[in-house]
Amino acid sequence: MTFVGKGKRDRLGYTFKSQISMNQEKLLRYIKGEITSEAEIVEILDWIESSRETQKNYNQLKNLWVVSGLDHPDQVSFPAFSFSKTKQIPFQNRHWGSLLKYAAVFVLAFVLGSLSLYLKNKSERNALSAQYNTIDVPYGQRSQITLYDGTMVWLNSGTKLKYPVIFSPNSRDVIIEGEAYFNVAKDTQHPFVVRVGKLKVEVLGTHFNVCAYLDENEFSTTLEEGCINVYDSDNGKYIKMKPGEQVILNRKTDALKLWSVDTSLYTSWKENLLKFSNATFEEVIKKMERWYDVKITVAPGINTNERFTMTIKTESIREMLQLVSKTTKIDYEIKEKSVLIKKP
Repeated sequence: MTFVGKGKRDRLGYTFKSQISMNQEKLLRYIKGEITSEAEIVEILDWIESSRETQKNYNQLKNLWVVSGLDHPDQVSFPAFSFSKTKQIPFQNRHWGSLLKYAAVFVLAFVLGSLSLYLKNKSERNALSAQYNTIDVPYGQRSQITLYDGTMVWLNSGTKLKYPVIFSPNSRDVIIEGEAYFNVAKDTQHPFVVRVGKLKVEVLGTHFNVCAYLDENEFSTTLEEGCINVYDSDNGKYIKMKPGEQVILNRKTDALKLWSVDTSLYTSWKENLLKFSNATFEEVIKKMERWYDVKITVAPGINTNERFTMTIKTESIREMLQLVSKTTKIDYEIKEKSVLIKKP
């Protein structure tokens, strides 16, 4: 099915305009990571990078899909896209003398035209790789996106992901504030780089988690599968990580620490699970605030250094507080997005 749009507005208020039409099913399957054919992926990427307009429309659609978390494409008015295919022109019998007469001119024109197109595309690519899209996930929500190289990214509450309109010819760079889990598409020619403050995490293809909230004293990188390199750009420190390891940067002292961890404690959030192992009540509260988008106030007399080991699966804030109250003596009041934890 082909759609042609003059500028439709979806239920979130986004407006898309395009003079081009496209098979919407193919694009949606690509956005959701369901296309595995290399030929189809190349075709889609060629179309995406064909102009600034198609790049803009594609990224608007992708951002809408991610932020809205929609499961059914019929709930959104999509921009109109299309793939143009080269028509095969049948060979006509011509006099060989006429063909040879114009052969040299044709070859020269073809070479000059190709060179001009290459330089133009290279210039446009460089310009687009310097422009960034931003996805901002609010507290109380989580999201997932598939980048156009096939890399899958899970975004936790209160996370901002910045990624270029197209990747540069040399590497695939993204910037994170908050927490994200990456399943990086392998590409030995183009390393995938996650920039977190002054830290740079460089990989070729692997599964790992990055936690870098600006209101916390520590940034961490946790590796589940593969191999990654972590660089501290300020002092030139470099750490090579193996699966099951975590690197922590203390933002006050600039110290880097490498140790072995239970990775599920740091990656289970993407499965809508919160896992705590010997975590202080203060740490639990901080995650609860982001997870449920609430402000929690602790009354005097509550021991915030008490430690908890528990697993929580998508319970409401009330159910979680009830669970906590079974192991420690607390009472609580909930008023809209404000929670008061007090003595019983």
